Amino acid sequence: MGKKKSIILIVLTLLLASCSAKGDTKSKDEKNEVDNFPKKTINIVIPFGEGSASDSFVRQYSQVLNKNSNANFQPVNKDGSGGLIGMLHTYQQNNDGYNILEITPSQVISDNLNKSKEVKLLDDFEPLAQIQSDIYVLSVSQDSPIKDYDDLIEKGKKDKITVGGAGSTGLDDFATNDFSKKAGIDMRFTPYTSGSEVKAAALGGEVDVYLDKVVNVVDYAKSKKVRPLVIFNDERIDEIPEFESVPTTKEKGLDVDIGSWRGFVVKKGVPEDVKKDLNKKIKDAYETEEYKKYASDNLVDIGEGYLGPDEFGKKLNKEYEKFDEIAEDLDIK
Repeated sequence: MGKKKSIILIVLTLLLASCSAKGDTKSKDEKNEVDNFPKKTINIVIPFGEGSASDSFVRQYSQVLNKNSNANFQPVNKDGSGGLIGMLHTYQQNNDGYNILEITPSQVISDNLNKSKEVKLLDDFEPLAQIQSDIYVLSVSQDSPIKDYDDLIEKGKKDKITVGGAGSTGLDDFATNDFSKKAGIDMRFTPYTSGSEVKAAALGGEVDVYLDKVVNVVDYAKSKKVRPLVIFNDERIDEIPEFESVPTTKEKGLDVDIGSWRGFVVKKGVPEDVKKDLNKKIKDAYETEEYKKYASDNLVDIGEGYLGPDEFGKKLNKEYEKFDEIAEDLDIK
């Protein structure tokens, strides 16, 4: 009996040793992959079309990354379904760090509205960093009877105000609803397919006011074609003379700060050392003089800038909660 037990123990020991050896081989392979990262091109998936603001940003940032790191970053456009096609494409790739996804509030809203059953931003991805953000402003054409913020509120308490913006059930729609609710006025959102159509509608009198990013309104404000009424922000924009006197929502007692932003995430499961390496490369690029000049020239340095993975993760969760409440108000959930 003792002999049988000894034989069984020997067999079990050999089996365990074999399994352990196999496990060690796999971990060594994985370690080798991490230690040699990156050894091929890193794709940055742009979930929007060529020529968009998101596309321009990634292409510029990729150039800075390539010049200031030991890696080759390649922009890849995967346009469609308000950013969902690009998100799904990235999710279908290996979680090895060679595919980074650019995100904006569009993906958070898609999560919130449950637009995809196959992939969820907050469930299936991990944050790397936020790089830049845009501030929203409500404006009117120069010949509008609405002269300032107080006029807007007075009119909105008596009559319906039409607001032009890009896309239905998107960020512009959500921001308009959030503002009108907290300001206690009646605003009706009218969606257009592009920013240029929104401006044409506002200048042509099709809508009373229009919502857009500060960067897109500056030239119109400088040429006196439009008059900014209120900025969706806590602080005034003193860097731009045309906006120095424009009040903020915080000044007016409103907790309204919805704006756009751009950042990067990776599929969950990317090795920690690879994520750290990517984070360092991304932050180093952000701190270069080349990027700072680009940000200043394109007015994307007036809002909140870089956020690391922890801070960005907290922001994504706060954005989700905020959009969840607005979606309930819009009765679109």
